[in-house]
Amino acid sequence: MNEKWKSAFDQIHAEDELKTRTKEYLSEKIYHRRAAPRPIFRRAAALAAGLLLLCFIGGSWFFMTPTAYISIDINPSLELGINRFDRVVSVESYNEDGEDLARALNITFMNYSDALDEILSSRSIEDYLSGDALMSLTVAGDNDTQYTEILDTVETCADGRENIQCHSGNTEEMHEAHDAGVSFGKYRAYLILHDLDPSISLDDIRSMTMREIYDLIDSYDGDQGTENTGTRADEAGTGTEAGTGAEAGTETETADTGYEPGSRPGEGHGQGRQHHREHGKREND
Repeated sequence: MNEKWKSAFDQIHAEDELKTRTKEYLSEKIYHRRAAPRPIFRRAAALAAGLLLLCFIGGSWFFMTPTAYISIDINPSLELGINRFDRVVSVESYNEDGEDLARALNITFMNYSDALDEILSSRSIEDYLSGDALMSLTVAGDNDTQYTEILDTVETCADGRENIQCHSGNTEEMHEAHDAGVSFGKYRAYLILHDLDPSISLDDIRSMTMREIYDLIDSYDGDQGTENTGTRADEAGTGTEAGTGAEAGTETETADTGYEPGSRPGEGHGQGRQHHREHGKREND
């Protein structure tokens, strides 16, 4: 009898062992097989996250990259970097007064037209302009359509304001200015002055205001004008000689800077589209 019970219990033990092995087999062959896709899912999730991060970085770069610039020079020197959506994405200062002005403004991500209006309406800039300081607004850009639109807008903003002149430029010279550590507007004025007197270096004008630089340009141009003895006779054909004794019909040569001797730049907004070696002349007071 005991042997029969023992044999029965041994059979039960064997069945339990078989069940255990069967479970292990099923777990290995079925459950593990179903779990296999998890690494693929993880790789797909990681790839999607990487693509999302790449899109974010690329979109940020696309938005934050300037495609045009406005150099604002009076005594403070600022340059506004403008993206392809006409938003100000950078504000760079090039002297201490420019740093003070930049800290007082909150124009980042504003439309450049609104930002320019805010700058021109600031108390410090109004004080400069009312004190006969000269402001130069210089536009540079690689996209012709955007560049032209910005230049037109800048000229409109400057229209009706005294002592402001607008200029156009190119990004190649702008990068040269940045390499030299000065704003594009001041570098452009330096190029005009250097044409008149090659002995003048950039360091000589680095700390000068725009009014001082253009007054110096005006003085050199005036000196060149006095060396030309020929004057233009009366267009009515009177045949009279000029007071200098030059023959009638001769014409005074103007300097290569693009404005007449004795004139001062500043109020001629219509000259805003001229090349960097030309500038508008200021009407005599």
